[in-house]
Amino acid sequence: MRTSDHPRSVHLCVRVDIPTIARATSVFAHQQGLATVGQLRAVGVTEGFIRQRLRTREWRRIHRQVLGLTGAAPSWAPDVRAALLAAGPYAVASHATAGRLHGFDGYDRDERIEISSTDGHGLRSTPGTVVHRSVVLTDRHSVVVGGFRSVIQPVALLQLAAADGADAAGKAFDGMLRAGRSPEWVRTVATEWRSHRMPGASIVFQLLRERIDAPLPGSWFQRLARTAFALRGIELLDEHQVFDGTRHPIARLDLAIPDLLIGVECQSWRWHATPTARADDARRRRRLRALGWEIVEVWWTDLDRLDEVLEELVALIDQRATTRHSR
Repeated sequence: MRTSDHPRSVHLCVRVDIPTIARATSVFAHQQGLATVGQLRAVGVTEGFIRQRLRTREWRRIHRQVLGLTGAAPSWAPDVRAALLAAGPYAVASHATAGRLHGFDGYDRDERIEISSTDGHGLRSTPGTVVHRSVVLTDRHSVVVGGFRSVIQPVALLQLAAADGADAAGKAFDGMLRAGRSPEWVRTVATEWRSHRMPGASIVFQLLRERIDAPLPGSWFQRLARTAFALRGIELLDEHQVFDGTRHPIARLDLAIPDLLIGVECQSWRWHATPTARADDARRRRRLRALGWEIVEVWWTDLDRLDEVLEELVALIDQRATTRHSR
């Protein structure tokens, strides 16, 4: 019997298949071409429909409970998505994976895939995924980053300190600080981490002491001053006090050339710990600029960049000296 003799059967097939395909496509589209069997069943995709798509190789099985669209090129982000989907609802991206998701310095191309559990749950894993079971992590330690559930930044920093050491964690922490992340947020989470005797806390507290609690070493400024004098024959004064027109002290500069109104000042992260501190720092710098001072800012991360700081300082000295002589 010809197909045209049964328009109702053809119409029924189209009415069933097209909505099913559309619902499945929507699930895949929101998850980088991936979906769990449970998610597909939740939108009305039957086990028979799944088997059919697997037989025709339109879909592929990545994990017992995770399916993917065939033809998608392997890449880091879909692999992370697959790992999280396979692991289940108690999984969060962690360690190096979280570092990359959060944009930490040094982790922008890290290909490791690491996930951790919350509330002590066990996790299923995909090949190549490192799974960490944690009894400390809870939902309040998680955040959604770029559509991925991840540990919050301080936790990621603590995990990286424990796994990759002080140098890698220090670089990541410096990036966090430059991005305006609160060091007190890091300190609070590290204190909680330490109370559970979790690894990484001692390294993070050392980073906080170096970058937040302690001033830059005076020997570094002395070296900068000596080198600048050798290049330009201009003496930089230590701990120079600046006053306003009423002789009210405004700032104490680490190094200064009063004749040229040039100062070198440690930009301590302490000034950025709270909105109030940042506002006070901005007000003080506006008052210095109003008096004609130009300030070369030095951060903890500049300790290994003496040549670059020196280059900036010498350029400013030459500019100001030229301007003064032309008057």
